[in-house]
Amino acid sequence: MHKQGATRYQKFLKSEKAKTKLKGKKDLPKGTNVTKTNFKVKKIIIQEQLKKHGQTEALSSKKLNAKELLSRLSHFNTNARMEALNGLKELITLHTDSLEVNLGQFIHGVTPLILNIEKNVRRESIKVVHLVLTHVSTDKIDPFLDVLSTYLRSAMTHIDSRIQEDSLLFLDVLLLCTPQLIAHDFHKIIPNFLDMISKLKDTNQGRTLIVNLNSQITSVKWRVKVFYRLQQFLHKFAECNDVYKIEQLSDKTHVFDIKNKNNFPLFNPIYTSVCTVSCFSSKTTQNVLISGEEEKFQSYLETLMPLMFDIWLEARPNVKGDKNIETVINEDAAILLKHILDVISIIWELVEYFNKTYPRSLLKNSFIQKYKSLFSQHFVAAFPYVTNVRSRLPKTDLPFESTIKDPKLIIENLEICYLYISINPNLNIKNNQKDITAIFNYIENNFTSNSQGPMLDVAIKVMNKIISEEISSNWTNSLYIVEPLFRKMISTYCSDSSSTYLKQQMFSLLFKMYLNNNLVGFHSNAVFVYWLHILPEVLLESTISSDIINILHRLAVSNNKSFNNVVKPKLTDIITNLPKITISDSTQKSSYYKLFSILYWINSWDAKSFELLENQIMNNEYKSDYGQYILDTLKSRGGIID
Repeated sequence: MHKQGATRYQKFLKSEKAKTKLKGKKDLPKGTNVTKTNFKVKKIIIQEQLKKHGQTEALSSKKLNAKELLSRLSHFNTNARMEALNGLKELITLHTDSLEVNLGQFIHGVTPLILNIEKNVRRESIKVVHLVLTHVSTDKIDPFLDVLSTYLRSAMTHIDSRIQEDSLLFLDVLLLCTPQLIAHDFHKIIPNFLDMISKLKDTNQGRTLIVNLNSQITSVKWRVKVFYRLQQFLHKFAECNDVYKIEQLSDKTHVFDIKNKNNFPLFNPIYTSVCTVSCFSSKTTQNVLISGEEEKFQSYLETLMPLMFDIWLEARPNVKGDKNIETVINEDAAILLKHILDVISIIWELVEYFNKTYPRSLLKNSFIQKYKSLFSQHFVAAFPYVTNVRSRLPKTDLPFESTIKDPKLIIENLEICYLYISINPNLNIKNNQKDITAIFNYIENNFTSNSQGPMLDVAIKVMNKIISEEISSNWTNSLYIVEPLFRKMISTYCSDSSSTYLKQQMFSLLFKMYLNNNLVGFHSNAVFVYWLHILPEVLLESTISSDIINILHRLAVSNNKSFNNVVKPKLTDIITNLPKITISDSTQKSSYYKLFSILYWINSWDAKSFELLENQIMNNEYKSDYGQYILDTLKSRGGIID
């Protein structure tokens, strides 16, 4: 029989026997196992708990003041921070005085939460900042601009993509409430837009586009969000610097007042401004002293423009060869196209602004030479574009993503036409006839008397650029290309279905064509001659705008012979209607003075018209002192009757 080995229990007994045995036995002293109850208790008192809130102190619904709520913003619990933010909103809404007293503490306490890891905390902190900025004047926010700008830039370049997305919402609030302040940090904020869509490969190699692999949204939608905010930021910067007003000619009528001191400038201030020229500059060198602001802006363009071309190259389909076939793009690409074109349009306005401010920088010429061929290659080659708009419910949080309502994309295509004409002032017509013909045919086909809203504004902007002297001076030799469009403009002005606003805009455009010597070849056209004959009919209407008055006055002064030829046949009817005319957009006497001063430039009057005017003045048919003004104006001429 096989002999079994020792069991586990036997081994345990053997090991226990081998242990060293302690000799003796020690018992616990008597009474040590009894529980003692002779200890003393003392209350713990926190001094802040003894403080009572004042009767007039601003408190939230949970009886907490501003200091207590601000201290809870740093609490580790998310719900505690949310309750503190809600309490601050209550104080700001119901107790505005407490906000002004604790403004610095509010901004320093709430703004850091924009970098919080929790989405709810970030969104709620942005709402609180919005309330703060709307209830306080801009002057009081100015000392804290550095704090707001610093956290904005930190959020825009944060490693967490979710915080980057919410930083755009924070930027929306700043652009809405403090546009002038945020525009001052233009050169600090604009580089962060570049970091949101690209990354720096190397100092010498430039930037490359970022693909959002870890984000919940596609790269196209992310770029749409960024470009939408970039367009808004550039627009506010342009407004704060009066970029859009620089092209508006100041046409003011100075009325002489014998009782007051009268000062009339002899020269336009823009022509007498100081032009800083480097003492080291010469005619043969391009290295001139440039302002730091213009130089920085030019460096941004060298980075941003190639990125936008690359982004659109990724989104658009392959280029077709036939210009008569429309290019179909999806809705996301259409939205991206809209915002990219908006950015390029504002950039072009800023380029013209900086070029006029710093004329020796040659920024405009440099921009045209670098990007005119790239713009034609990326945008005009597949022109025009159309899309298919999906039927879906509008998004409440991001409404700008659903702005494409026209599947034909007429506004976007007209914007391409405007940019193409703007950046090609010296275009070779023969070498680019295919593109030019497509551009002008599209403008002509999509401009009608029923045009309204933004579509009409873009079309007017395009036609203003076409008849401008810098464009028409080079394209005059090929008048056959633009002549059909000019005919369309006149037919639109004469159409009965055209609105009053459209007729006023067409009148202004046709007047500019009349004053443009580069378009003198079209002045003898039968359609244009017909418009000249119906020109005085504007003075037969009951209402007239101040812009039309300025145009008629300038026409009477600069082209007196042509003005008399078209006005004299209808002079009697004009005199009859003159007391009944009201200026629709002005109630100032100076506007009426300018209207009546047009009579001064009529060279010779017939006896019937002069007698009619004299009877009107004698019968006091003119309001105020307008009759006396007309009489004094005509007396200063002398010998007006033929």
